Amino acid sequence: MRGASQSAIIGYFLDKDYNGKGYMTQATKLFVTYAFTKLNLYRIQAEVQPHNVGSIRVLEKAGFLQEGLATKNLKIRGEWKDHQVLAIINPAD
Repeated sequence: MRGASQSAIIGYFLDKDYNGKGYMTQATKLFVTYAFTKLNLYRIQAEVQPHNVGSIRVLEKAGFLQEGLATKNLKIRGEWKDHQVLAIINPAD
């Protein structure tokens, strides 16, 4: 039996030398498949700074949908930053 949350938050970092080669898109898709089929999760969420279009594109290619903007929700280098919230729901659930 699964608990109440049944969800995960995904975050990642890739060295700039490897950007644009599809590695993170492939890894994200593999993670989503594993999380839904093996861990039986219901939802995976990500939060990305709006200017990080590459990361948003990775998530959208993996099936994530934009849900909204979380204003000033994370302090980075002493400054509160907005984040775009994206999520994917397990289609089998």
